[in-house]
Amino acid sequence: EEDAQLRVINDFKSQINTSEFPTKNILENLLANLYWQYFQQNRYKFYNRTKTETKVDDNDFRTWDLETLFNEIHVYFQRSLKNGDILQLVRLVNYDDILVLQNQSKLYRPALYDLLAHNALNFYKTSENSISRPAYKFKLEDTNYLSDAKSFAELHISSRDSTALQLNALKIYQDLIRFHLKDSEHFALEDVNIARLKFVKQNAVFNNKDPLFLEALKTEALRLGSHKTAALYNFEIASVYFQQGLSYQPETNETHRWKLKEALDICTTIIKRFPVSRGTEKCSVLKGQILQSTLEIRAENFLPVQQNARLLVSYKNLKHLDFKVYKITQSQIEQLHRTHRKEEQYNFIKGLSLTTQWQSKLRDENDYQRHSTEIVFPKLDNGSYVILTTTNGFVTFAFKTIQVTNLALVEKNNTTHKIYQFINRNNGKPIVGATVNFSHKKRYYGESIYKQFVTDSLGEFHVKKLRNHSIANVNIEVSFKTDKAYFGDYYINRHYGDKEEKLIHKAFVFTDRSIYRPGQTVYFKGIAMQTKDGKSEVLENESVLVILYNTNDEVLEKKDLYTNKFGSVSGEFILPSNGLNGEYYLGIHGHKKSFDPDTFFRFSVEEYKRPKFEASFNPVTDTYRVNDSITINGEALAYAGSRITDAKVVYRVHRKVQYPRWYYWYRPWFTSESQEITHGETITGNNGGFNITFKALPDDSADKSSLPVFHYEVTADVTDINGETRSATTIIN
Repeated sequence: EEDAQLRVINDFKSQINTSEFPTKNILENLLANLYWQYFQQNRYKFYNRTKTETKVDDNDFRTWDLETLFNEIHVYFQRSLKNGDILQLVRLVNYDDILVLQNQSKLYRPALYDLLAHNALNFYKTSENSISRPAYKFKLEDTNYLSDAKSFAELHISSRDSTALQLNALKIYQDLIRFHLKDSEHFALEDVNIARLKFVKQNAVFNNKDPLFLEALKTEALRLGSHKTAALYNFEIASVYFQQGLSYQPETNETHRWKLKEALDICTTIIKRFPVSRGTEKCSVLKGQILQSTLEIRAENFLPVQQNARLLVSYKNLKHLDFKVYKITQSQIEQLHRTHRKEEQYNFIKGLSLTTQWQSKLRDENDYQRHSTEIVFPKLDNGSYVILTTTNGFVTFAFKTIQVTNLALVEKNNTTHKIYQFINRNNGKPIVGATVNFSHKKRYYGESIYKQFVTDSLGEFHVKKLRNHSIANVNIEVSFKTDKAYFGDYYINRHYGDKEEKLIHKAFVFTDRSIYRPGQTVYFKGIAMQTKDGKSEVLENESVLVILYNTNDEVLEKKDLYTNKFGSVSGEFILPSNGLNGEYYLGIHGHKKSFDPDTFFRFSVEEYKRPKFEASFNPVTDTYRVNDSITINGEALAYAGSRITDAKVVYRVHRKVQYPRWYYWYRPWFTSESQEITHGETITGNNGGFNITFKALPDDSADKSSLPVFHYEVTADVTDINGETRSATTIIN
């Protein structure tokens, strides 16, 4: 149906108004979720909207701005959790008919309150950060948020920023933990407690959060002792070590080299100690990741004939490798590249003709890290080969195709031709008299075209570019004495040739200003010109038609004029006193010559009041650090030259963070939220000046190691005794 989403939302609201506990709570929770899902599907629309003081349409959520929508989601989630003590008594098993059931899910979500609270947490834990927050924005800066479950449940958490998402997430975690501390079983409590610890660790702004998080996990595991839920905390500890181990770099970061081994030891202990538990299931997966063998080989695509080369091997958890080199044709290479299943690739390579083989031992440090080594490659005759590297049979393997040839190809271009040159790979000398079989597709999907060339005294052959289309799928087969090589899948641009110069007629229009009131006179001037072969000259004594159009593209008035010896015309139009306001425009058209259709000049016709004064900030000449006290000076000056005294000044200071450009090379694009640092009022002095002082409070959640720069945008609205308001903005970095 038309406007289906809106009707669904309104139906929910109608049902909520006529429902009672607990149906009302469920519907409110689902309605908040519908709003949240709508935002996720239309995120780009909300980010492109300007914040409004009030709802644009109270009955149509699709017109709201981002902050209004988030506030509405917050309201309905909070309403759905009202009467939490009673919701905790309602067993979730009563609602199986409307739930997507999972095995043993009731161990972790036994009550209706659990379901509603965790739905709300999905919203409050969001990382959406483009909502403007005040200077007193709530931050996770208290280390007690990582305390044990009982201590955390007793914390008093409050903030002036009462709608902060993270604040409400912590309060819901507190309610859930208080509820499940009374349980005889630990499953639901430990599940929500681990989620709480991970949430705090991810969003905390204090410096030592990583070691505190690890210590909290160890404390909780120790508290549970021999209970099987202790395995969940130990799995999280192993996961921390696993992530630390992945940061190991042999040359730059050896700090966490042995962390993977520590993680493996924890997983092995847990699997043995708690053979039937959820923690053991997770540890088994993590153990498999740590013990997984990996293998990758790299070599140059072209190697010289009968010369040793090097092969780079990257491996993990391997002690030896078997190397086999197989002869392969070009058609077989294409067939191999079209084969994607690993087992089929392996069997295809094993069916080729074996040239040579050898074994190589690898150094296994038992640190379960990825290592690299170089292995000497044997001398080979001219031809194409595939290198197959295996260990433990088919379990782990890697392959690489290469060509062994002394021929190398160099590409060059000129306006009309693509030039290919063959040189000796070892000494750079041109290959003279080589036979070249050249093929390409006609367009992209057309028939194949074959040509033959012989390289000249420079080792070159020339391919003529086509005017009407490019040349694709270029493949080259070259033979010289006993050496043969293949080079392929090149592309040749089309030849655009010299552009033919056209005679262009163009006119330029100017007016005496860019904005007028109805009834005023528009004075205009036009210049007519022609351009040919890159040279421009004015058009003398040329008949032109100047037309005035209104905002609806309707013709208001025309003037027939002749250009003077300077190619110019001038005149005036009187704007209608009772016409439409908006964007008007003037156009010049030639009677005998066709002018460029873009010959228009646009201007505005508006009912406006000419400003009497302007507000401005003095230039910022000092440099500042975070937490400095900053004073910005501004002034209000009348256009007549006098000072505007005793004028009311309303100011606001907002902060945004920006990282250096290199910060985004390997990270997703970061969008900073605007935060209000301060606001207030003052008045202009006898000299029309005013001062704004604020403290450059930093964003503690910003990554200090990435050298952020904070932008403080200061906006001042100055209103004189006549009620006229002028604004000024400046930015301090």
